[in-house]
Amino acid sequence: MKGNNVGNAATVRGLYTIALCTGIAGLAAPAHAEITDARITSDGTRNFNMVLDLKNSPDNTVMSNGRELIVRFSNPIGEFDINTLIGTYPEQVLTVQTSYDVLLMEMAFDGTFAVSQNNDQLTVSYNAPEPTTDAAIAPVQVPQTNAAAKAAETRREIIEARARMELGQYGHAREILGQILKNAPDSIEARNALAEVEYRSGNWREAARQYGRVISHNHDPAIVRARQDILKQNGSFIGAGAQFQDNGSSNTQIVATINGRTFIRDDLLLQMDLENRHIDADPFVNRNGANKGFTGERQKLALKLDQEISARDILQYRGYATQNAPGIGAEWQRNILPGIAAIGFDYHQPYWDQTSAVVQYGTRDNLAVTYDIVTSDDWDIGVGTSVNRYGLKGNEDLARTWRLEGYIRDNFDIYTIPVFAGYRLDAEYPLSETDKTAQDGTGFRPLDVARREVHEFSIGHDIRLADYLTLSTGVAYSYDRYGEQGFGFNGALIGNLADQYETTLSFGHTANSSNSVGSSGSTFIGISIKQYF
Repeated sequence: MKGNNVGNAATVRGLYTIALCTGIAGLAAPAHAEITDARITSDGTRNFNMVLDLKNSPDNTVMSNGRELIVRFSNPIGEFDINTLIGTYPEQVLTVQTSYDVLLMEMAFDGTFAVSQNNDQLTVSYNAPEPTTDAAIAPVQVPQTNAAAKAAETRREIIEARARMELGQYGHAREILGQILKNAPDSIEARNALAEVEYRSGNWREAARQYGRVISHNHDPAIVRARQDILKQNGSFIGAGAQFQDNGSSNTQIVATINGRTFIRDDLLLQMDLENRHIDADPFVNRNGANKGFTGERQKLALKLDQEISARDILQYRGYATQNAPGIGAEWQRNILPGIAAIGFDYHQPYWDQTSAVVQYGTRDNLAVTYDIVTSDDWDIGVGTSVNRYGLKGNEDLARTWRLEGYIRDNFDIYTIPVFAGYRLDAEYPLSETDKTAQDGTGFRPLDVARREVHEFSIGHDIRLADYLTLSTGVAYSYDRYGEQGFGFNGALIGNLADQYETTLSFGHTANSSNSVGSSGSTFIGISIKQYF
């Protein structure tokens, strides 16, 4: 139940990387700044005074550019509707705009800003300039030769660029940062800000390139992770992996995979998954009525082509190849805020033609509808449903089912320890199944799709062992109304030992598994390696 990002399509999945990049810049803070009240007085139409009552914002950055005033609060601002000011005093205030932690005010006449602030109040005065006479002597402009003064001015410009970015003025922010980098190409702070501007504006390739240039001068682990997150969301990769599965009393499997993703052009993304499964199954009643086990290999190739047809719509075309016959599929994805909705279908010939021990990998034609909300205020939510048809070689209609899936996950702190907790539903209800008679006269089902309704509750914690090594662990209790129940665990050791490589060692156990008939338990351990580029 997951959508795919293509090119510059704006999806909610990008919010995670945006939040991370914001954190790198030091913008995110635990408390929210609040404008609790705003008062404006004026003297005629040429003088203006505004007082903002503040909470949780003791250290604000104030900048003025002619008629424009930019206030960068020390924390994200609350929901006070400061935009009502423009309707109250239209002759003084031309524009009021707020975003995240920024306030922009543009005046309707030339004047001079005077700003004072303390822990809980910010006062802004804007007065018409004093009239001048011809005899007035213009002040002498002393060129800035002091290195500290130049550094302070550069810092002010970077703050302004970030403020413009928060207000959605990406072109203006890019222009400011470009001028800084023209004079100081090794400015890590300016290049880091430019990378964020490029990502916010949808140019993720340039964002990754700029982060790469930052890393070449400063190998900050946070910057490395930001770049990796961008590439994971959008970029190309090639990878391989292997996993051992013990699916209870049904079978054991060794799964080897090769996968990759690359852009053919800006709006076309090609994905490939090649899989080989070696299975050792316990004796069972085969579709011909004989009772015997199975040991063998099965391969499957899946190709997916994502085409971005608009900023909100993606079409995915799927093709499958197995030992027996090809298959096809398609999916339409639409960004319907705050999530991604998708509807798709698959038709493919039998993957397994000898055993009923693995339901998911037989013929599994389906029509599915899903909706995912990802990283919206730390919540991940998804729901999906599908109707399915299962079969084996020679008979493609041995069982029909209705499947319902859903999940919800939240990230929060217990005291100072960040944890995640979630709920998962995995349910499948047979609608019809074919019955046959075995050689000894007893009845059996060639493909016995077990009814299941698994409710799983989990909690876990990510432990940063080193700058490039994270251990993600969790425990879960799963209950199947029609099968097994009990406790399980899972874990992953994730290493980023080089900028473009990711190695994951995964392991776990669950009391029930949808990969096996009878919803039996499953234990697994595996390793995967990916290179992003």
